[in-house]
Amino acid sequence: MSDPTAQQLAVLLALEARIDILESRERIEAMHAAFVRDVADREFDSLAAYFSTDATIDMRTHGPKRGAAAIAAHFEHMATVPLLGAGYILSSPIVTVAGDHAQGRWIWHRLHSSGDFAGRSMQVWGVWEEGRYDCRYVREDDGWKFSYMRFRIVRPDSDPDGSPFPDQEQP
Repeated sequence: MSDPTAQQLAVLLALEARIDILESRERIEAMHAAFVRDVADREFDSLAAYFSTDATIDMRTHGPKRGAAAIAAHFEHMATVPLLGAGYILSSPIVTVAGDHAQGRWIWHRLHSSGDFAGRSMQVWGVWEEGRYDCRYVREDDGWKFSYMRFRIVRPDSDPDGSPFPDQEQP
């Protein structure tokens, strides 16, 4: 068998790059879905591991938090907030990969089985919220991680600063 030609090598390299993008997107989508599953299962002690050590989160009205310790503290606090009877749907990912960096936008729905009405908590089926994730990811030795996460509720009532995706570039 003869040695591959320059054209054959170029085709192989291009295919390898395309496969890397497809596999990276799949891994990022699986990682993000696992993160949301851990939130739904209230596994808050596992959440910080989804982030790079210098990551930033900007979750709703809590303000930006940067670094592993601040992110872990944010999620530890979530364990003190009761949230029973909710289910989550993560959908419509738009993930773009460029080498060892990527970005993604997602739609998130939380379905409640109870809600507060006239100052009283009641069992009600059909209460829902829609949120948006705007994320950056980085590939590390042990896989893809979040390097930036912004999350806002956008419907039926939006968070203050509830624009789902800011126009300015994020870290």
